[in-house]
Amino acid sequence: MAHFVKLTQASPTGYTEEDSRILFNLDTVISVEPVGDQTMIQTRWGRMTVSEDLDTILNLANADRGGFKAPQLDSFTRINEESLSL
Repeated sequence: MAHFVKLTQASPTGYTEEDSRILFNLDTVISVEPVGDQTMIQTRWGRMTVSEDLDTILNLANADRGGFKAPQLDSFTRINEESLSL
């Protein structure tokens, strides 16, 4: 099942009254980067600017996991066999 969050797509004109709420599928994300006071999300199919900051997007992504926690990875962290055991 896809992992959806509600985000605010920033208007290309910069007028906040033209921003629109969207249901965003996090399963398509390649990268998320801050750009000024907005955030650029790169997906498999293109990129989009949203009004939410990185912390807000991370909180929304972690909000409803049904009690399950996945290992968080970055370029410095590696999964060990113990963290993969069921």
